Amino acid sequence: MAARRWREVADDLLARIKNGEFERDREGGRRKLPPESELQSQYDTSRNTIREALDFLANRGQVISEQGKGTFVVFRPEPVHVTLSATELGVGPGGGEGQWYKRDAAVQNRTPSTSEPRVEVQLVKERFALYLEVNLQTQVVSRHQEIYLDKEPWSLQTSFYPLAFVLDGGANKLLEARDIPEGAVKYLGETLGYKEAGYHDEITARAPNDNEKRFFALGDSAADVVFETIRTAYSDQGQPFRLTVTVWPADRNRLHYNVGNVPEAVVQGPNRTPSKDTTPSEDGRRSTKGDRPAATASKSPSRSPNGGKGT
Repeated sequence: MAARRWREVADDLLARIKNGEFERDREGGRRKLPPESELQSQYDTSRNTIREALDFLANRGQVISEQGKGTFVVFRPEPVHVTLSATELGVGPGGGEGQWYKRDAAVQNRTPSTSEPRVEVQLVKERFALYLEVNLQTQVVSRHQEIYLDKEPWSLQTSFYPLAFVLDGGANKLLEARDIPEGAVKYLGETLGYKEAGYHDEITARAPNDNEKRFFALGDSAADVVFETIRTAYSDQGQPFRLTVTVWPADRNRLHYNVGNVPEAVVQGPNRTPSKDTTPSEDGRRSTKGDRPAATASKSPSRSPNGGKGT
């Protein structure tokens, strides 16, 4: 009877989870189960029975318990496939003020939206001064946006521009807390003569900070990591003029690049899942298809952040 009881509790909790009964936790944005003592009272059973039920759900990946915090529902959304390589320069992350990702979202029947930009003037951070090739006393304009897919948090994006673009060049739209309709790159081209001739991408996997945990409803498990992409845009004179930092939770994003002669079906279908089989090509050589995990990568069609040639 006891064995059947813990399974009854587990099945009922799972049904309640699927019905969305548990509200998001105010602090972390995650769905938190009631404490064990409260569940014990709800089901009129022993604490050991509750713990066995929760262990069963945890082993199935439905919940996760964190020391001193409680037990949370594991949220694993359907992954979105994002193409980071721009089909044309100037429309990648940061360049189109939110327009760049709409194509991939549309292909996957998802509805994107963005918050209004949060604009600040600040001294450049040391880690970003390297990419923009400026000294630490340089002031920059930051434009930060929250990006959603089907009203669920998808990514966080912040672009940085030297404040001199506004003070000396008259690019006043950078200070406006609203989208730049034509896109930032096109606007800077029209105002200052900048044209994006290339970009350098750096991709790193890391643990989320507290703000990212709240926004994306992430916990402390090994699966709750984020990708951070840092894209530096270069003018045709080789000068960096825009730095865009985008944070993507790894549980809902798959990042893609297309370089060179890639079949059109692959370019147009970012959600295409290749076979993992090893199959012979037409010339008899064998090629392996499938996902290749990576924690840190760099794609450089232009120059590296320290001013040297990219690889």
